Amino acid sequence: MKRYKLLYSSLFALLIAGTSLTSCKDYLDVNDNPNYPVTTTMSALLPSACASTISQLGLYGDLMGDMWLQFTTQGNTTNQYNTLCNYSLTVTSYNGFFTNAYTNTLPDLKDVIAMAEDEEAWDYWVIAKVLTAYNYHMLADLYEDIPFTEALDQEKYPYPHYDDGRTVVYPGILALLDEAIAKCPQAEEKSSSYIETYDMFLGGDIEKWRKFAKNLKLKVLIRDFEANKQTIQDLLDENDFLEADCAFTAFENATDKGNPLYEYNIRQLNTLENIRACHTMLEFLLHYNDPRVINLYMPTSASGGEGTNAEIYEGLPCGGRPDTDVIALSESSRYLQAYNDPVYLMNKAEIFFLEAETYARLGNVSAAKEKYDNGVKAAFNRWESTTGMGDAFVVAGGDYAFDATSEETMMKCIMTQKWISYAHANALDGVFDRNRTGIPAISSAATVRVSDVALQRDLTPGYELGTLVAPGSSVLQPTDFPRRLLIPSRSSQYNPNAPVTKDLEEPMWWQVERGK
Repeated sequence: MKRYKLLYSSLFALLIAGTSLTSCKDYLDVNDNPNYPVTTTMSALLPSACASTISQLGLYGDLMGDMWLQFTTQGNTTNQYNTLCNYSLTVTSYNGFFTNAYTNTLPDLKDVIAMAEDEEAWDYWVIAKVLTAYNYHMLADLYEDIPFTEALDQEKYPYPHYDDGRTVVYPGILALLDEAIAKCPQAEEKSSSYIETYDMFLGGDIEKWRKFAKNLKLKVLIRDFEANKQTIQDLLDENDFLEADCAFTAFENATDKGNPLYEYNIRQLNTLENIRACHTMLEFLLHYNDPRVINLYMPTSASGGEGTNAEIYEGLPCGGRPDTDVIALSESSRYLQAYNDPVYLMNKAEIFFLEAETYARLGNVSAAKEKYDNGVKAAFNRWESTTGMGDAFVVAGGDYAFDATSEETMMKCIMTQKWISYAHANALDGVFDRNRTGIPAISSAATVRVSDVALQRDLTPGYELGTLVAPGSSVLQPTDFPRRLLIPSRSSQYNPNAPVTKDLEEPMWWQVERGK
C-alpha cells in the first residue's frame, strides 16, 4: 500500500500548493497532462481519484464550511482567511474545486470506467461511477450550471457548454447512481485482487457502495422534494442506506501525507493561530453544557486549561480579523486540528439527519424522531470522549429532545443538530443545507454577545442561540449569505461558452429565497 500512498500524497502536495496541472492554452487540457504517465492501470488510478476527490473538499471545503457556518473565525494576529470570513470572493477564489475535478478526478474516473468495462471488473466500475456522481454533485452544488454532457472529451468538445443544473445535471447525476446501483449484483459476484487496498473510502465493499449510492441519491432528490416525493418515499421504503461514515482516513504524520487542511494551515503556514473558535458555535455549546466543545476547541493559553468549560474556552466575534484590544490571542481558543482528521464524503450522523428530514416532511413523525435521535447520538459518538452522552440530550426533557409539534419545529430540531454535526465533518455540506433550508437562520442581531471582553457571555438582545450573524465587515447585506462560487476565471477566460457569472448571493434553483 505504501507506493499508492506516495501517489496520492504527491497529488496532495501539488493541489494544496495551488499548482496548476494544465496548460493555459486550452480550456481544460484533460488528455495531455505531463504529471501523469501515458499508460496506467485501474489499481493506480482509483486511489489517485480517491485522493483528488478529497484534496479540495478536505482543504477549502472544510475552511468555507467552518468559517461560513461560524464554527471558526480568523485569528486576530494573522490575516490568512479575512476575505473568506467576509465573503469577499471573486472569480479567482477557490478555482481548485473546478480545475481539480475536470483535470484530475473526473478524467481518472472516466479511464477507470473504460478499463473496467474492457476487463469486466465491475467492482471498479461501480466505485468509479459513484465517485463520478459525487464529484459532479459537488460541482453542481458549488456552481449550479456546469459542463456535464460535453465534459471530458477535449477532442470533440474543446469548449464545452455549461448544462442547466436543474434539468440536465442533477437528472444526469441520478442516472449515474442508478447505473451503479443496477450493476452492483454483477460487481458482488467476484472481487478484483486487492481492491480493498485501492479503494480508499469503503475498502472495496460493494454492498457499502450500493448503500452509499442510495445515500447520495436521497441527498440529490431532496433538492427538489415536491417533484421527487414518491421516489423519495420508495427509496425510504427500501431501507437500504449506509448508516455509517464514508471517509478518507489513510493519513500519515509526515509532510504532504496528512489531512489537507492540517497540511496547509499547520504545516505549510507554520502557525497555530489562524483559526479560532467563533462565538456563534462556542456560546451554543457552552449554554447547553455540550461536552463536544472539548473535541472542537483547545483551552485558552490564559486559562492554563484549569477551570470549568465556560472558564477555559473562549471565542472571537465572527468576521474578519478582530482588534487585538477586544480579546487577546491568549484569551481565545484554537480550533483543534490533527494530521489524521478524516475527510468525509458523508458522515454517519448526516445520513440519519437526512432520513429524519425526509420523514418529517412526509409526515411520519415517529420515524422522524427515531432517525433524529440516532443522528444526535451518532454525532456525539464520533468522539471517544463523549461516546454515549448523546442519549441524555435526546430523552424527554433533554436539551436536544425532538419537538414534534409541527413540521417547522421538527425541521428546526433536525437542521440545528445537523449544523453542529458538521463541525470537523464535511462542513461544506452544512453550507448547502443552510442554503437549502434556511436553517440556521441569520439573526437580525448584529452580534452574538453584547461584549467582546473575554468571558463576558451576555447575549445581544434579540439574538437566538443557534442562529448566524452577519460578519462584522461583510461585503454582502446583513441578511445575505454566500450561495455559490463564481464561475472560475480559468473557464471564463478560455471557454467562450462559459456563462456570465451570477452574484455570490444569488440563490440557486434549489435554495430558499434571500434573507432566509
